[in-house]
Amino acid sequence: MQRILITGGTGFLGPHIAQRLIEDEACEHVVIPSTSHRSRVAFESDKISLVDGDVRDYGFVQRLFDKYGFDTVFHLAAISEVRECQDNAKLAFDTNIGGTINILEAARACSNINAIVVSSSYRVYGRSPLPYREEYPLNDKGVYEASKTCADLIARSYFYNYKLPVTITRCSNLYGPGDLNYSRIIPNTIRLALNDESPLVHTGVEKLIREFLYIEDAVDAYLALAKNIDKTAGEAYNVGSGEKISIGELVNKILNIISSSIRIDYRESSYSEITNQYLDSSKIKNDIGWFAKVALTDGLNRTIKHHKEKE
Repeated sequence: MQRILITGGTGFLGPHIAQRLIEDEACEHVVIPSTSHRSRVAFESDKISLVDGDVRDYGFVQRLFDKYGFDTVFHLAAISEVRECQDNAKLAFDTNIGGTINILEAARACSNINAIVVSSSYRVYGRSPLPYREEYPLNDKGVYEASKTCADLIARSYFYNYKLPVTITRCSNLYGPGDLNYSRIIPNTIRLALNDESPLVHTGVEKLIREFLYIEDAVDAYLALAKNIDKTAGEAYNVGSGEKISIGELVNKILNIISSSIRIDYRESSYSEITNQYLDSSKIKNDIGWFAKVALTDGLNRTIKHHKEKE
């Protein structure tokens, strides 16, 4: 990997991938497009260029590929908050589907593309049997889930129809240092507990089972999938830790690590949640030897320490 594009590079996962790449001597240049309304991330490296632009703009994407001659692409850009997608379906579809098509079309016009890793989601499985396996149909119906399902299928179609070296990730819930999306259970619970405020859990949700993946394990998976594109092209991969925990247990675990005596605030929810969600990640382990290394307790300790240091 030498000239690399990371879309969505100012989100949560993108900066972690970028940081790992700039530490690699084989990496020559990392380009991160960003829209003006997105928060900026400070990168202290002359290997990284932040470029104003939107993946929804095909002309911009095409010029980007022409100028920098990328050989590797990590396509993470998406409207990822479920409620935002539900409230603004056009924005979600334009970004998550149209943006993916723009990246793939621009890449198809290039002769030197070695690997493209496209970020899908575990939520595409909807109410399939557990644990989710890659061969299951993608069948959820929400706006976010539908948009990611389309992007997932479209990305793989570019491999089958045009032999574009594309591989897909379907990660479980990511967490770790640098996550400022407080609509997610882990950073929000930590933030509230450190401020002596009660974390909110919707009634009934405390029993739901979820799977969480530490951010550096996710980075390892993305880089390994790109590095082994000869084996992974055309495939979709579940990427999870294998650790399952209920939401109630997770919140209490965070409170115990912080040594907080505050009580959980239970409230009725205005929307329904899928009951349990977790992955079978044996395919990625069997194909390229990746597996999660950071246990949940260790990852939470690292994340909480990071939040304390930032206060």
